[in-house]
Amino acid sequence: MMGVVSRGPVYYDLFEEFADLATRGMCPIGAPDERGHKDGWGLACFEDGRLAVHMRDVGAATEASKYYGTAWKIAKLNLEREPGRSLIVLGHLRRVSEKSRVQQRWSHPFVEERDGATWAFVHNGSLSRGGDADRIDSQVLFGLLLDALRGRDHAAVAEAAREARDRAIRDHGGFTSLSFLLTDGVALHAYRDFQANGNYYTLYQDHLGEMIVTASEPILGMADEPLPRGVLHSVTPTLEVQRTTIA
Repeated sequence: MMGVVSRGPVYYDLFEEFADLATRGMCPIGAPDERGHKDGWGLACFEDGRLAVHMRDVGAATEASKYYGTAWKIAKLNLEREPGRSLIVLGHLRRVSEKSRVQQRWSHPFVEERDGATWAFVHNGSLSRGGDADRIDSQVLFGLLLDALRGRDHAAVAEAAREARDRAIRDHGGFTSLSFLLTDGVALHAYRDFQANGNYYTLYQDHLGEMIVTASEPILGMADEPLPRGVLHSVTPTLEVQRTTIA
């Protein structure tokens, strides 16, 4: 997973380095293979709160001309906007547990409108009992969050995350990880939580000048200290970070 909030450029190099995680990124401990995260990819970009780009597909990002074309389209937005205007980017590289679930409709980021706001969401992990023929676990968790939202600010998202976590345990038997990135195009909300395999379900965040980058693994020379478990981190348009302990 990758999330960027920027008041300056979002360089094309960032997308190239993120795509490399499809082949060299960590795999779960005890995984039956080392195939990486080659089952799907997706990118979403909000410009000043408006969803400007949303593209996703199956396969490995490193082998997808559509991925690099979408990345270039987002990078070009830097040339067309005034200084200080906000850009938020979400990226996801997918590794499935069941090959039958490799379809474009199940590639992240997922996007949904609620009460006049457009939300985009990426997730790493699974529910013990979640998903059905039409939805994967991540979509179920996204639905739990949206159903619990009573606003769009940090406090509202923190409360929604707490309620979604409780329901994941109560109604879905728990989870491997609830780690997610969520945005309405105004702020980016990052949450790391897991019940097992914490060395795999990592999330890092660093302030790199005119942008704050959050990613499952450090890219672009990010600091290598992971975010603490159970704390929601919300990055505002002015690059402030608000924090609330959830669990």
